[in-house]
Amino acid sequence: MITALSAVAAQVALLATALALRHERPRVVRPTTAHARTPRAPSRRAVRAHRRATDRAFPDAVELVVLAVRAGYLPAAAIAVVTPHLATPIRAAFDEVSARCANGERFADALGSLPRRLGAIAAPLADSFAAADRYGQPLAPVLERLADEARQHRRRQADTLARQLPVRMSLPLVLCTLPSFVLLAVVPLLLAALSSLHR
Repeated sequence: MITALSAVAAQVALLATALALRHERPRVVRPTTAHARTPRAPSRRAVRAHRRATDRAFPDAVELVVLAVRAGYLPAAAIAVVTPHLATPIRAAFDEVSARCANGERFADALGSLPRRLGAIAAPLADSFAAADRYGQPLAPVLERLADEARQHRRRQADTLARQLPVRMSLPLVLCTLPSFVLLAVVPLLLAALSSLHR
């Protein structure tokens, strides 16, 4: 009798274990945080916004660097002095030049990071300072040319924004003018017509 009861209890235990294993949800092994969050590539809109911000900020950076060199700093020291005062989109690129120079790299070689990170807009500044560093070219005409190019670039930006303004203002003007025209011109005529019909 006892052996029969123990056999039944063992069978019930096995059946309960089997049912529990059948209904148990499989465990999902989640990756660790280091592997779960992979860096995403920036979107095209973000790339375009960064390029526009760089184009707006770079002429001011050139003017500041030229001003620092005219104040007596060497070009490498001028970039290091000016970097904390630059706009955020371009500060990291100039900071990289200073860091590479501080690590012992030649200034002309460190300038190669500017066009790589900021695009073709930084090529004239990098090429001019690199030529002056490598070949000992005088800086005075280089500074004049860089400052002139920065002013011309800023003028072109202002002209481009001025040409875009009518296109950007057309939709708000239409949305604001058309309802007022309807309210002031069409609605009184409709009300007058409806009142004449009721007479």
